[in-house]
Order: sequence, then C-alpha cells, then structure tokens
Amino acid sequence: MALTQAQSISSEVYRIVDTISLGQRYYIFDMITHASGHVSLSMINPDLYDDSNLSYKQKKVYVALPTGCYIANAPYGVLFYGIENMIATYGSYDEFKRGITVNNIFWTQNTPESNTYSWKPHGIAFSKYHLLVCLWNQKFRQQSIGKVMKIRTEKNGVPNNRTCIEIQSDKNTPLYVCPTYIVENGNGDICVSDVRAVVVTDAGGMLRFRYEGNSCKSNFDPYGICCDSSCNIIVADMKNDKIHMVDKDGEFLHHVTYEGIRMPRALSIDSNDHVYVGEWDSDSIKIISR
Repeated sequence: MALTQAQSISSEVYRIVDTISLGQRYYIFDMITHASGHVSLSMINPDLYDDSNLSYKQKKVYVALPTGCYIANAPYGVLFYGIENMIATYGSYDEFKRGITVNNIFWTQNTPESNTYSWKPHGIAFSKYHLLVCLWNQKFRQQSIGKVMKIRTEKNGVPNNRTCIEIQSDKNTPLYVCPTYIVENGNGDICVSDVRAVVVTDAGGMLRFRYEGNSCKSNFDPYGICCDSSCNIIVADMKNDKIHMVDKDGEFLHHVTYEGIRMPRALSIDSNDHVYVGEWDSDSIKIISR
C-alpha cells in the first residue's frame, strides 16, 4: 500500500491539449517541433515510400522520413538526418528517396581512428553554432562505446570541418555505452540518453551526473529527450510506459503521465512547454501540458 501511494505521489497527470493525426499507425522514431506547431517525423514504416499513403501531409506534418533515422532542425531552417556513417541535409522527399549525394553530405567520418572504429551517428541536435552528434562504434556488450561530438558550423550552415570537442570519457572511464538521443539544455549542459542512464555533461564535456531512474529496482530504458524552459530534463522511458521529469542537477521530480500513455519514444517541446509525444506504434502525436 505504501509503495503504491508513493508511486502515485511521484506521478503528475498531464492534459492532452491537442493531437496530430497521422491517418494510420506508425512507429515514431524521432521528432522535431517547429515554431508553427507543425512537426517533422522520422518513422519506421516502409509504406511511407508509397506517396499514396502520405495522408498526414494534409495535417501538421512538414516532413516524414521512413527509415528510422535521427533528425535535427538547424536554427536557419535546414533539416539534418543521420544515415550510415554520415549526416546529410534534407532538400525534398524525392531527393531523399534518391539517396545521399555529394551535394547534401554535411559530415562524414574521416578521422585517423576510422580504421579502428566505424562510428555510426545516432542522435543529433543543434546548439547556437554547433551540431551535437552521438556516435556509436557498432560493437556490442563490453566492446560497445560511444562519444559525443560538437561540430562547429557557420551562420549559413556550412561546416568548417573542425571538431571543436569530443566527449568520450571521464577520468579515463568511458562515459557512454551506446548514446542515442541528445539535447542541449538551456544552461548549456549536454543531455544524452544512453543504455540505462541519462548522461549529462557541461558544455565542455565534464561529467555532471548520471540519472539511472528513480528506483534501484527500476528497469530504466531512456529514449527521446527534451528540456523545458526551467532546464528540467524530460525523458521517455519507452519500455516502462513512463516519462521522467528530472531537474537540471539530476534530482527526480516526478513521472509525467497522460490518459492512454503507451510506449512513448520520441519527445520534443515548444516555446510554451507543451510536450509532443511520439509513441511507438501510434496513429497520432499527443501534445500534453500540465
């Protein structure tokens, strides 16, 4: 009884203030919220290659990529996506279907260590003049490691081909196992969803804290991540049907829940702190608020 009461107290029910219908069920992989209230999506659904199934284009969806790739939107309005060992820019759906060309490659692996590891880009996000990239070495179990890169960009979005900083270890201990989603907090911290933990470093790459769930018995499994205007960190715990709210110093605040919550995967947030939730296998995007 006491445990049930404690869990209830630690949860806060949010309202579903709006939904974005997708016309049919999709596996939502990643999501961007635009200032207009529209979204861009990355889904895992091969049917999206058939333009006759793009009924969502009449709704509030700008772009929906069908490959389950990570996506980010630059301040100057260009959509970026990660695929294979590259990050490319998106021009049009037809261009995307034709594949990556030399004209839209933003970054590709070209380092001396590429003979040792084949780094695969996962989550990507933008700060003011940097692209933040999660990279994984495509190995498993004890050999799996990751890192975060901050790539300097110019105002027009052209990379200057210089990695400003690589974040990989703390006191010779690897920080990441397989980093997936990433976001820059309002205080400059870099927040990363990793295996069983959210890893938070400062802007220079120094470890601030690891958040591993709010219970020693929890099977925390973080995915999509965003931050609100108070610098609280909001993370989707997909396999446990939960969303965690953590403050900027790593203290658990509460679980966010809403009616019918099921497998939240992708998260984004707008300027009013409305959280957009893309669930795994859903026919709509839920927009929730306190």
